[in-house]
Amino acid sequence: MAKYFDLTQSLWKYSPKTPNTRAIEVTELRGAIESGVVVSEVRVNLHSGTHIDAPYHFGYKMTLDEVPLDVLCGPGVVLDMKRDAWGVITAEDLEQASPKIEEGDRVILNTGWHKYFDDHQKFMLRYPGLDKSAVDWFVNKKVSWVGSDTPSPDHAFCLTVLVAGLRPDVYTKEVIAGIDRKKFPITYCHRTLLGHNILMVEQLGGEIDAITGKRVNLFALPPKYKWVEGSQIRVIAMT
Repeated sequence: MAKYFDLTQSLWKYSPKTPNTRAIEVTELRGAIESGVVVSEVRVNLHSGTHIDAPYHFGYKMTLDEVPLDVLCGPGVVLDMKRDAWGVITAEDLEQASPKIEEGDRVILNTGWHKYFDDHQKFMLRYPGLDKSAVDWFVNKKVSWVGSDTPSPDHAFCLTVLVAGLRPDVYTKEVIAGIDRKKFPITYCHRTLLGHNILMVEQLGGEIDAITGKRVNLFALPPKYKWVEGSQIRVIAMT
């Protein structure tokens, strides 16, 4: 009998979001007391909470509504890649991963970071991720999409452009000086994966630990928004 696992973080007012973007707003337009009917409105950045990045996010041609279902859904693996703050996942780690990553797979990296989802400063500022070698490995493997339980598979060091100026107490001069840009080029994972039509699924969680280390069928289903670059998404695994 098939079993289903929800890998999605709940979306609410205080879900993590891209720095310097509008806060998530949930407004009740009609209430049960007044009318017996509830109607709500949600205003949200499309890159808040569990979400997907389509190639159009970095200016490439494929928008969210153009992503084929057989890319979003199909076989894949959920890998144990537990890492500490600013930990690194390399090509060697992916090559040695179990279960083995096959061409066309959907790949989820469980770094253990989902447990900090409500600790925004740690979750958004110190997360682990892929170095350049790992990103290139995924391209050569021709996977369908790469997901992680972090703000992004792109290592925090690759996205310092978003936060370094905002939080010099975390990204100190010493930290910035110690970043090897040959290993962590700015936005390299986004530019490279999306440039090869490999989608990115970010801020996963839910029941991810229950299926880590397994080969599963994965379903990543966003709304069919037209001409946009991403969206909140429901991600389900089936064993």
